[in-house]
Parts: sequence; C-alpha cells; structure tokens
Amino acid sequence: MGILKVASACMNAQMDKTANLRKMLDWMELAAQSGAKLLVFPEQILSGYLFNCRTLYNEQFAYHYANAETVPDGPSVRTISEKAAELGLYVVFGMTEQDGAEPDILYNTAVLIGPEGYIGKYRKVHLPMDELHMYTPGERFPVFQTAIGRIGLMICYDKSFPEAARSMVLDGAQLLVCPTAWGIRHPEKMDLERDEARLLNDLYDKVRATENMVYLISSNQVFQTKEAWYCGHSAIYAPSGEQLACTGFQEGICYGEIDLTQGIIQARYLAHNGNRPIRERQPQTYTGLYRFMEKGTQL
Repeated sequence: MGILKVASACMNAQMDKTANLRKMLDWMELAAQSGAKLLVFPEQILSGYLFNCRTLYNEQFAYHYANAETVPDGPSVRTISEKAAELGLYVVFGMTEQDGAEPDILYNTAVLIGPEGYIGKYRKVHLPMDELHMYTPGERFPVFQTAIGRIGLMICYDKSFPEAARSMVLDGAQLLVCPTAWGIRHPEKMDLERDEARLLNDLYDKVRATENMVYLISSNQVFQTKEAWYCGHSAIYAPSGEQLACTGFQEGICYGEIDLTQGIIQARYLAHNGNRPIRERQPQTYTGLYRFMEKGTQL
C-alpha cells in the first residue's frame, strides 16, 4: 500500500447547508491538489450541529428535520460523490440522516465516499445531552474495506468509550476516523491551552490511537455557531501516539503521511518498549464485561 497522504479539516459550520456544501467542495479540491487521498470533515458539518446541545429548542428540531437527507440517495451525498469521483478522493463527513422508511427518525451519521462512489455510513451510537432527543442511536461500529485500507468510523462522544475503537480494531480497522463537534468548556475565558474540554479532546485522540496502535484522524468544528463554541484542533495521530499534524484553533486543513501497513507493524513491535496491548490483552479475565453483557446490568 505504501505512503498515503491524508487530510483533516477544521471548519466552521453555518446553519446554512448550501454554504457549508459549497465550502466542502472547495476544500475537497484543495486537499486533492495537495496530493491527499483522504479528507475528513467534522461531525454534522453539512448542515451544522445543534444550536446548543444543553438546551432543548423546538426551532432546532424544525431546522434539522428540514435539512436532513437520506443516505446514499440524498442530493448532497450525490453531489459530494460526484466531486470525489472527479478528484479521485476519499471523503468522510458528518450529516443529519433521515430514515428512508420512517422519516420521523433522524440519525447523527458519518458518511464514507470514495472515487468509486458511496461506500458506507456509520450512525452515532453514544448520544450525549440533547442529541438523545434529536437522534436515534446506531447499533454497531462498522469497518469498511477500501482501496486505501480498512477504515473504522466513530463520531465525537464515541471516542470517550474505549470499547468503540477497540471493537473496530479487533475487526481489522487500520485507520480510525472520528468526525467531531467538540466544544470549549469555558468560552468566556477562551484559554485553549488550559480549557478542560479541549485537553480532553486531544487526550482521547492520542489514547485511542496509542492503546490500539493504529492511525487516527480526528476532524472538529471551530469557532462559534449559534450558541456553541468549538475548540478546533483537528489532528492526525500515528499508532505510536505521536501527533503527526494539527490545525490548532483555526480554520484550515492539516496533512499527514501515513503507512497503514509498516506504521502499524513498527508501532506494535518497536513502540512502548515492545509492549503490544492488542496481542497481549487477556479477554478471558475481563469477567465484568461479560457479566454486564449477559445480564444487561447498568452501572
């Protein structure tokens, strides 16, 4: 497979699907011109995220129902597919998906598209705060076989749960992709060096890559949209936990060169003093996990 150039977008979303789509198409061209084969956009980038995920607004429901699309036959998905085919580019982006059979049901969805067209989608499993009122949770963490490698998708809050990333890696994922809309804890201070939410976002990205010894691309919204502020810091991580690239707190695209085969092999044999947490795990001893699964017990 060899060296692969990948890109992560840090983008401010408007509550304007047409404007967001136009910017996405422009940035796809920029990434392709820079030699990238994969570009990752943030969570809910197509139409914008919730106005404020801590507050329930009727206007918020109306907006997202009006802007939801089915996948893969919605007009925006078709437009992005056509552009990806033209550019020879793989793209991951977040959107509100409307259930084709039951249109009152919405999902927070990440879509994977390649030069060959629509590849697959992931519906967010772990829904925080007011997402619980807006969306229906997904039921699995899929891994997609592509010409550039095996890609596992999760969204934002999912990375707070180590089981999400680990399950995809055990299913063969070489690259974890995580679109996010990760906020700022204290926007009134705007101290990104110390903001707890920003630090937690970066920590989860680093740990999920390191503990699974795979590559990880995280793409976040940035600046203010409606009442919410986002911390940016879209980034690319190596299987060793090294941060290969980061946008910081600004709009733009960061790039990294990865080798899905050799990079993972080197990390699993040479990084962390030779420790290999994937191979050396002892699942037969994790009795608590099995007990909860069997009985449906909640902590």
